[in-house]
Amino acid sequence: MVNNNQNEIDIRKIVRVVLEHWWWFAIGVGVCLLLGVAYYLRKAPRWTTDTSIMLRKKDLDSNPMASLSLLGLTGNQAAEDEVVVLESRGLLYQAIDALDLWDAHAKRGGLRWEGEFRHPALTIDYIALNEDGARKSFSVKVKKTRKGYKVKTKMGLFYRSSVRVESLDEPIETAAGTIRIHANRPLSPDTTYRVFHARKQLVVAGYQKDIHVSQHKKESNVIRITTTSPVRERDEALLLQMIEQYNLNAIVDKNMIATNTASFIEDRLNIITKELSEAEEAVSEYKEKNNIADLNAQAQLVLHESTVEQRAMAEIETQLSLVDYIDEFLRDETKRDNLIPANIGVTDGSLSSGMSEYNALQLRKMRIQRTATEDNPVIEQMDMQLATIRQNIIATIASVRESLKIRQRNLQAQDTKFNRKLQDAPEQQREYIRVVRQQKIREQLYIYLYEKREENALMLAATAEPAKILDMPQYDVRSQSPKLIKLLFICIILGLLFPGGLLYVYMLFNDTIDDTKEYERALHAPVLGQLVQNSRNAHIAIHEGESTVSAELFRLMRTNLRFMLPAEAKSPVILVTSCVNGEGKSYVSSNIALSLAILGKKVVLVGLDIRKPMLAVYFNLPQKGHLTDYLAEPSAAIDDIIVPSGEHKNLDIIPCGTIPPNPAELLQTERVETLFAELRKRYDYIIVDTAPVAMVSDTYLLDRVADMTIFVSRYKYTQTEMIEYINGVVEQKKMHNVAGVLNGVKGLKAGYGYGAQQS
Repeated sequence: MVNNNQNEIDIRKIVRVVLEHWWWFAIGVGVCLLLGVAYYLRKAPRWTTDTSIMLRKKDLDSNPMASLSLLGLTGNQAAEDEVVVLESRGLLYQAIDALDLWDAHAKRGGLRWEGEFRHPALTIDYIALNEDGARKSFSVKVKKTRKGYKVKTKMGLFYRSSVRVESLDEPIETAAGTIRIHANRPLSPDTTYRVFHARKQLVVAGYQKDIHVSQHKKESNVIRITTTSPVRERDEALLLQMIEQYNLNAIVDKNMIATNTASFIEDRLNIITKELSEAEEAVSEYKEKNNIADLNAQAQLVLHESTVEQRAMAEIETQLSLVDYIDEFLRDETKRDNLIPANIGVTDGSLSSGMSEYNALQLRKMRIQRTATEDNPVIEQMDMQLATIRQNIIATIASVRESLKIRQRNLQAQDTKFNRKLQDAPEQQREYIRVVRQQKIREQLYIYLYEKREENALMLAATAEPAKILDMPQYDVRSQSPKLIKLLFICIILGLLFPGGLLYVYMLFNDTIDDTKEYERALHAPVLGQLVQNSRNAHIAIHEGESTVSAELFRLMRTNLRFMLPAEAKSPVILVTSCVNGEGKSYVSSNIALSLAILGKKVVLVGLDIRKPMLAVYFNLPQKGHLTDYLAEPSAAIDDIIVPSGEHKNLDIIPCGTIPPNPAELLQTERVETLFAELRKRYDYIIVDTAPVAMVSDTYLLDRVADMTIFVSRYKYTQTEMIEYINGVVEQKKMHNVAGVLNGVKGLKAGYGYGAQQS
């Protein structure tokens, strides 16, 4: 319950503080709205342009992870690699260069700059840039005037040069170097034109920062490319050009395999063609030498029986030749970064799969190398993977070679049997069959390689683009930023948060009493009343017949005081004190005494703040021969220290007088009791202005003669810990019948009341 009450009080306090400082929030919101409108008018709107492409699927059988990808058990690694390629600086460099976007063109007709793309008003030839111009970014601004053109060059935050020229045709010397400006159309005198130039690395980095490439889904082949900038047409052209360059690069990469394969086939064809020609010449020479005419039919009959063995032998020799070539290629250190010739007729499935995997990884490495260094961790990891795959292929080649040689030995054994049969044939026929057989083997190899060359040429000519555009680049009409309504809303929020934060810091470090209700709740003593801040800055706030707010509040305090005094107290002595200096105890004691005097009571105001007496100053009274003289001199008479106040006939004052060297000892003498005993006989009320209790012990010494003690605290001056100090005085009963007064409350926040405050 206590926590709930505390929370409610905290909320009420926050609301009160906010309402007190409402003008902070009004100023904050007003300033932020002005800044927001100025920002909106100066900032060119930005738009989001996007496009979607789909990567054409490869043969899943060649990828051992494809089945897992279809089941959703793994991501699409190939698509993730292509995302890296599309984000690469090399690809973006090619696209920017193709569109000639190295310079940024803009024009300014009002408060904001508007980008130009297709047909910019100006183009610049950089004839000879100096060191600063070649190293730093700079902009050239051109504005047409009545006498020609004004050309400004800006580097960083400041303009470095400003020249006026009559014509733009001649070279112009600027802070960046010598340039020539070409006007592509007549310039408007009300418009400023700007060309921004930077190093190509910075231009690419600037575009790269605004371009985002991502997969549609983790396992998807669809890739989305987005960019945001104020120039929508340029963004659409740039994204389209990036896709075109990507397709072109990918086709070039894929054709490298086909080109290597074509080179290998051409080399082998040249060799086989030569061997086939030699074999055919050998057959022809043999026939001419031996006048053979009809043996051809007989030879065909015999050769028909060995067709299967011959074809198998030719295929095995071809496969051995291909395997030896691949093995030699992989062991050649100078070709370590080259692609393995593929699609050349290797029939072994594991060897073909290993070669495809090697080439795919080598292509990804080549793409990443365009934008990465050799010590890049990704490159190092790929090199390790390539070395592993290369060793696996070499091991597979050894196994395949051994298998082919076994098959070759078996066929050779069958061929031996066939040759034994030929031994029974005439020598001339046997030799003819041998020569024709060699011709057929070379002919088979020639036909096989020729077919592969045609297949490879067809693949080279029919290569499809790897990326298909699903959505053409287009800007989103809803993506405009900044939006005026949203911007104004944010400005309002910031306008409220900034002063709110200042108020929070103020409340966090403010440890003074700034809440009247909190003061009444925290004080473990009755509250006599609350006093508003005295706008007239006069020590006397109450006069007879006057009805100011301060006067009325003192009258209410007077009423509360009469109810709070003990009933048995006759001519009560009331001590008025505070915790520290400056809280207004002398002001309160003087006006309470005057309010009682106006009521018709005989009142005396005693100045017992003998360390820092102020009553004589406030009432323009003499300082010598008064209270301290009476306490120090037994022969002094009481009538000698009583002085009329001059404010009211019923009010007398006993000023302090000379400051003694021993105030504490002076207040402990019997003369104090004698003084107050005599004052009780002469006056209805004795009001005593005493010293602050938290600084000296003088006031505690006077509790023996007092009937009531009033603690004065000051609004937004007295620290909150002083309330705990007063509570300690009450709980320890150092002073009895304690009441509190809150002084200096601003405006109409002061209240009044009496009654015990529950702890």
